[in-house]
Amino acid sequence: MAVLYRLTNLAAVGLALLGTLGILLMVVHITLDVVLRSTLSISIPATLELVTRYYLITLALLPLGWVEWRRNMISVEALEGLMGPRLIRISDVLVSLLSAAIYATLAVATWGKAMEQYQIGAYVMSLNVPMPVWPTYFVLPVAFALAALVCVVRLLLLATGTTYDSPAQEER
Repeated sequence: MAVLYRLTNLAAVGLALLGTLGILLMVVHITLDVVLRSTLSISIPATLELVTRYYLITLALLPLGWVEWRRNMISVEALEGLMGPRLIRISDVLVSLLSAAIYATLAVATWGKAMEQYQIGAYVMSLNVPMPVWPTYFVLPVAFALAALVCVVRLLLLATGTTYDSPAQEER
């Protein structure tokens, strides 16, 4: 169980770091484009397409598994104060089960769309140059599959009663 925990943590943190790299690249790219446009009247080609089709998708979805792993998703705990520890655990199991099912469904659905876009070689035109966009369609199923895996691992931890340090403490 410890190996599964560590692998899931490593994957979640790794994809979050890729999302962070996407943010950094986007900031550098946009800043460079603005500076060049303001000073030399030169614009970096395909900035709009890269930002909307690559950077934003990466920074919005890759950290999804990490956020789920750290239990930082939106949650409503209005009734938790009235529940005992056993009922809270049952609630956590049900939430993790439902979340895993939803994420898995989204992963399967977006995988089909990603394969479709790959097969047709989806692209957008930027300054009369085709820019492939099909790779970004694969970010969604990867992000959703990792989030589903995180929920399944949480289910296993809840079922076995295994406790580890919270991922937030471990990352420090």
